[in-house]
Amino acid sequence: MRSVWRVTGLLIILAVSARNPAWAQPGPSDISGHWAEERIQLLIRRNIADLNADQTFRPADPITRADFVKWLVLASGLPVNPPRGALFADVPASHPVAPYLDTAVAFGVLSRASAFRPESFMLRDDAVVLTVTALGYTFEIGGLAAYPLPYDDTAVLPNPVRGAIAVALTSEPPLLREPLALSFRPLAPMTRGEAASLVGAFVEAGESGLTLRYSVPVGVGVALTIEKRGVLRTLPVWRVQIGAFASEENAQRLTSSVRERGLPVFIDLEDGIYKVRVGSFSTALEATFVKEQLATEGLPTWVVQTLPDFDALPGPVRTASLVVDLHSGVRLLPTFGDGQRMQRIRTSAVARTRGALAAVNGGYFGPNGDPLGCVMVNGEVINEPDPNHTCAGFTADGTPVFDQVQLEALVHTPYSEAPVNGVNRERRADELIVYRPSFDQTTGTNAFGAEAIVKGGVVTEQVDLRGNSTIPADGFVLSGHGRARSWIMQNLPPGTPVLVRMRFVSRAADPRWDRVIHAIGGGPHLLAHGLVSDEGFTNTLVGRRHPRTALGVLPDGRILLLVVDGRSPPHSLGMTLVELALEMRRLGAVDAMNLDGGGSSTMVVSGRVVNLPSDENGERAVATSLLVLPAGPEPPAP
Repeated sequence: MRSVWRVTGLLIILAVSARNPAWAQPGPSDISGHWAEERIQLLIRRNIADLNADQTFRPADPITRADFVKWLVLASGLPVNPPRGALFADVPASHPVAPYLDTAVAFGVLSRASAFRPESFMLRDDAVVLTVTALGYTFEIGGLAAYPLPYDDTAVLPNPVRGAIAVALTSEPPLLREPLALSFRPLAPMTRGEAASLVGAFVEAGESGLTLRYSVPVGVGVALTIEKRGVLRTLPVWRVQIGAFASEENAQRLTSSVRERGLPVFIDLEDGIYKVRVGSFSTALEATFVKEQLATEGLPTWVVQTLPDFDALPGPVRTASLVVDLHSGVRLLPTFGDGQRMQRIRTSAVARTRGALAAVNGGYFGPNGDPLGCVMVNGEVINEPDPNHTCAGFTADGTPVFDQVQLEALVHTPYSEAPVNGVNRERRADELIVYRPSFDQTTGTNAFGAEAIVKGGVVTEQVDLRGNSTIPADGFVLSGHGRARSWIMQNLPPGTPVLVRMRFVSRAADPRWDRVIHAIGGGPHLLAHGLVSDEGFTNTLVGRRHPRTALGVLPDGRILLLVVDGRSPPHSLGMTLVELALEMRRLGAVDAMNLDGGGSSTMVVSGRVVNLPSDENGERAVATSLLVLPAGPEPPAP
């Protein structure tokens, strides 16, 4: 789902093809041989475009703004209802075009303004922008703003206009299908023939599909490809979000209070968060009216666009894929928090701080922001693996390996040794945990245990039944409860030399894991044992469509990073894990792993987020990220 203010777009409903029988209007006498004859006939057959009284179409005549918006609304198949009032000062509610303008504004095709100028001619640049917007390709307008256009008069156009023209030209099939010309003539009136060609292509896109694929230069060894397939073929609904809770009980409490007032209310579970949403409105305007009312009560409110069922539709789906050639000298580096301590931070912030060419979000994390699953950076274990979920490791030469792994760790003294149960996480009963400076300034433990502070490989202090010890910048803390507490008290007095050895042991006994220096967790494993390995994830995560992030390897060893947008009609619906695995295979991957998805899914290129994160308030802060760093010495963490 997506805030309506951040995604403008529409849909095409196939029911438009049944509006009227093909013989509803006879063919015009003046389009024979015209370059747009086929699409003119299409609009006439569908009763989208009208003939003149003398049964001519007059394709060379300019089209008015009123007629173009009417055609576009009819081509979209949207419900046209009597206007609820005058939206524009120069278009009274009694004006014949008023219902179509009302619909266009309600569904985000047209913006409200003081005047509409219905009898003025529709300019060519405005027509293309409106058509691309109505298709739901608004986000791609920004992505293609710098695309080199084949015209001599578009260089100084505003970026949104340039981007819309680029979308219309590069889509397959193209929306702009005009005779070759040196100039685009953006400020010239669009003719009825040109408008019929554009709107006819719009109709065909909804019925036969549309694909937009383009590449963006990143740097040596790194290539970005954006691909969007399909258009939305059903009506969305708008809801007003009034709360988001980690506790279902709290969400139910708010839901009950709203329902008592007679308002329809829903709870949507997304990424472990219970989101309370009011209404199922047919237009954004209706939802906005309710939002403003609820906001006066002090509730945090967002208007979100959603669908009754994301899983039953063929699309649209939008992907961003990065191919990284590690042989070119670029490096792949997992990172946690700000690179010094575990915390949640946006991937874009980490990428900009570390000077990354590109980045994606990393693995799962818990409600407290701590990583869930393996994290290793430059040979240091930051977080232990979950032995039931896949981990991706990278050797010093960049070779990727995927497997379920477990932590093998021992504390050695000259006279004793003990197994380590975990790293940088909450201490549980009878456990021995290692806390490094990467965790925090203190251990955060309770008083029911013992701790040994180690600096320079030697115990400098032993504390008992106190907890929350300060973690030295040049050392670590060993914290134990129960039997582990007793071992610390008996074996780690001040002055004792201490050595901690850690490694990840592969379930498949893959010896390459002994050479792994970087690792990041996720799961499930994709492509290796069928499309999706069974790792105990819920069907909600596996079998429903969500935004996704994945990491894979191509046959020649290059790395594939993929982000799939979702929950954002009409931009992109997301993928199931089977669909994600098939997409990775289509892009050439022979082995892959799913990373954290949902609102976490983010791709950053050259410091800019190039996908559309699905959370209502934009990009989510995450626990880990995966950076693509330029060739050269690694810059120190901030």
